[in-house]
Amino acid sequence: MLLEEILHTCSHEKVAQAAVASLGFVFLSRVKYAADRRGVSVGAFAANVVREFGEDPQAHEWRAVDRAMDKADQPILCGLQIILERQLGESTLSGGWRDARRTQPQCGCGA
Repeated sequence: MLLEEILHTCSHEKVAQAAVASLGFVFLSRVKYAADRRGVSVGAFAANVVREFGEDPQAHEWRAVDRAMDKADQPILCGLQIILERQLGESTLSGGWRDARRTQPQCGCGA
């Protein structure tokens, strides 16, 4: 399952930092702002969010992220961005994770 791959790889600070950087300047800037407010690096912030997501497995959240990743050109980056959106608090989701396909990720997943 690709979601498990995100949890395995992006829970590492350096991997998470590189992945966030690859999602583009605008998204990186948003993550950097949130990380700076907490006094941590972008990689540490992203890795922590991924670990927290994995430690609190709620089936509906996992299914929503999994569905969004399903037809993505870059499913791991798409999933990572959706997971981080949850923490950034700027997601356009009105109904929580069950509506994750309505987000507009910059990763090209077309969700």
